[in-house]
Amino acid sequence: MTSKPKYWLYGILISVIIGVVLISGCVQQQKPVKDQLLKENKSEDSHFGFMHPEHFEEMEELNVYWQRPHAGPFIWDEIEPEPGQFDWVYADEVVKESQNHDINILATLWPFAEWDQSSCHQKLPAEKTEDFGKLGEYRQKPCNMQAYKNFVKKVVERYDGDGFEDMPELKYPIKYWEVSNEPSMQEDLVFFKGTPEDYFEILKTTYQAVKEADPDAKVVQGGMAGLGDEERVFWQAVLDLGGGKYFDIANIHYVGVTPEAFDVPELKEFLEKNGLNKPFWITELQYSAMALGEDRLSEDEWAKFMIKNFVQAFNTGADKIFYIGLEESPSDPEAWLIKDSEKQETYQAFKTMVSKIDYFSSVKKLGERQYKFIVNDKPVYVLWGTGNLPTEITGTVKVTDIHGSEMLLDVSQITLNDSPIFIEVEK
Repeated sequence: MTSKPKYWLYGILISVIIGVVLISGCVQQQKPVKDQLLKENKSEDSHFGFMHPEHFEEMEELNVYWQRPHAGPFIWDEIEPEPGQFDWVYADEVVKESQNHDINILATLWPFAEWDQSSCHQKLPAEKTEDFGKLGEYRQKPCNMQAYKNFVKKVVERYDGDGFEDMPELKYPIKYWEVSNEPSMQEDLVFFKGTPEDYFEILKTTYQAVKEADPDAKVVQGGMAGLGDEERVFWQAVLDLGGGKYFDIANIHYVGVTPEAFDVPELKEFLEKNGLNKPFWITELQYSAMALGEDRLSEDEWAKFMIKNFVQAFNTGADKIFYIGLEESPSDPEAWLIKDSEKQETYQAFKTMVSKIDYFSSVKKLGERQYKFIVNDKPVYVLWGTGNLPTEITGTVKVTDIHGSEMLLDVSQITLNDSPIFIEVEK
């Protein structure tokens, strides 16, 4: 007797094959989704950004596509208000608003959840925590470091753009994560209260969590509050513990600033002394005439000063610089870009600077107050002072002043002064 064909076995076999193909396709799909997001995000290489911007439309007009929300939404207590209970509403809103304007986010991770902190810490004095209330009343090392690590992994996974557990409609992944803010500053305004050893543990745990969730992401150290004696002691202790292994990008903040390059050379020297050859960002910059020994500077003086400082800082090695904000910032009012809803001279100067030197691939100092940027494989010179033009600049060139006014001039017609100019060789 001839046995009947076992068609049901064929059906099962075909179903299994189809299932394997579909699963394989899903797995393969994750990486292309991530690659496409990164490919579309061309502005990631921009060198300019703002902290907590109030004006996204103006950022687009300025062609500035980086922001650092401060304090931002990535606070442990905001996202995980109860153990294991996650609330993404506010964080998603911030991310969506930013990506609607094609703006990248440098995200600050805050290791504070009231339910965790209260289990092993006492509240700080009220005057220490009256600013940035969402950071809570404790602001110390997590009591449960494993719980904190799990939180970090959840956050990074949601915004990494790999197609797995991503925020719905994520357009641009978040690839840069800053670990708290100015942890050495513990007297008046307190963002963190603890020892260098405490911060080292936070830095290490955060780094490990970020890399486990997204190996391509970069970790930025919590901004150094300048390079005063206290800051040097704190950060030297962190580095002595091995902290240099647990961040990809060094980071410093400047309030007031010196006339030359925000002290960036000192940061570079500090890193090199500790054997660290890492890129570094300035993720907070604000100006104060008093810190410069002046009673007050005009809009025009600030506009000139700003361009000179940015150019010198880029020459010394700073890769990205985040200005404090467009309006109502702690900087002197004349240094704001917008005041009383009016665009100031600093606004146009900033716009001109971005249009001329952003996306530069290299910068070289040719002489005193003379710098050569390479932008899209073409030289752009930024010059001021009283010297002669570099000898390599000849013929007819395009000259742009800080207000954006352009003209074609023969080099013999150009006289340098205290106001920076941008020169492009016409060919």
